[in-house]
Amino acid sequence: MPASPLRRNLRLCIYEGLAATPIVYLLQPGNFIIAALLVERFHLPPDLYGLIVSLPFWGNFAQAFLMPFINTWLSPKGVSVVSSSLQALCWTGLAVMLSFLPTDHPEKSGPWFFALFAISAAITSLTGVSWTSWVQEWIPVRLRGKFFGTRNRLLQTAQVVFLLATGLLISRMSGSILAFQCLLAGVVLFRVGSVLLQRKISSDAPEIVRLEAKTPWSVQLKTLLKRPAFLWLVAYGAAWGFSASCFGPFYPLFMYNSLGLSIQHVGLLVVLASVGGAVSSPAWGALADRFGNKPVMLFCMIAWQIQNFLWCVITPENFWLLHVMWVFGGVMGAGFVLSMFNLLLKVIPPEAKTLAISVNLAVTSLVTAVAPIIGGVVLRRLLAGDEAPLLVYHRVFLMQPALALLSCLLLVKVHEPSASPLASVAGAMRNIRTLSSLFGVSFLVDYMFVKPARKR
Repeated sequence: MPASPLRRNLRLCIYEGLAATPIVYLLQPGNFIIAALLVERFHLPPDLYGLIVSLPFWGNFAQAFLMPFINTWLSPKGVSVVSSSLQALCWTGLAVMLSFLPTDHPEKSGPWFFALFAISAAITSLTGVSWTSWVQEWIPVRLRGKFFGTRNRLLQTAQVVFLLATGLLISRMSGSILAFQCLLAGVVLFRVGSVLLQRKISSDAPEIVRLEAKTPWSVQLKTLLKRPAFLWLVAYGAAWGFSASCFGPFYPLFMYNSLGLSIQHVGLLVVLASVGGAVSSPAWGALADRFGNKPVMLFCMIAWQIQNFLWCVITPENFWLLHVMWVFGGVMGAGFVLSMFNLLLKVIPPEAKTLAISVNLAVTSLVTAVAPIIGGVVLRRLLAGDEAPLLVYHRVFLMQPALALLSCLLLVKVHEPSASPLASVAGAMRNIRTLSSLFGVSFLVDYMFVKPARKR
């Protein structure tokens, strides 16, 4: 018996996400692979690196002015397909460019990296908005929590495989330029495959599309301004983005320069976080469906940021703590990201969904874009002083979790219908046998957090 159109689309959506996983990971310059390429291999200074890290957020801000015009002649699916294709072309250019840039003259190579990542950021911002708007058209609300929980688990697993393969490739080729070029070539090929899979997804949503297309832009904007839950969520996203991006992108630099970790070791930490996220994502989806997205977000954020204070005491003597921290952070981060995505889809009005997603990205990104620039300038000046670099990093890392916890005051203001109090989620978490089970090798966690309903 042939599969239904919805089931076929969901399956293709999973396959498309698996193929896109490598490039999606690399698109944010703050990841450890790009950090190793730009800072370790091409010796870019912290302030320039911080500026490059901020580019995706500037792109997300600029897309708010582009999307209203692009949507008049391309559907969300069309924008996603075209922009994803341009991503592949852009990163092909990066792979070729590495052969011609000097590794010991950052003043010459820096502007080229800045220009290419700026173009990539502009293209990626269109991809993110259009893909989110597109999947809301055809994935039913009743399936989103479980579907994205399962999809995220598979994507996290794919990310683990990608990171292990990357570490092996860079190790075998001694971190050479050719190693990074081979990596980028593989990433581009997978991106091309994801584009072909996107094209196969049939997603007709005539009622929603007609409603949004017939509603004037000014009316859509007034609709958004009358949604307090949406406005508070935007404010929270901006505050969280600033706290996470101010000094967060410099964690890899700290591990490379002050702790002396290799790119393979840092890759192992990211793998541990990915494993934690992969095994926990389905449970977070079930929790969000049962108790609401906001309480899950609050629980994950508070637990995640309290443990991030440990960055302020990490030294070469106790760096083993990072292995525990990254697993725990992966688990909590997976629940936070999944719940935030679903909460956004829940509070935006269908008749202004694309504009709502665009406005949310624009406002939050404008604030977030400034953060790594400020962090890079501050860090470079402090490192140029007489204080030991280890102490400098410890002091600046104090700000990120403190600001993140304060931003939760804005999240509390978001009203989510049918959500339970925070305490109910914490109660459901009692199904975890012990927190120490997160840190095992063969058994990471019992992710059936929600007890099955009793049979009557």
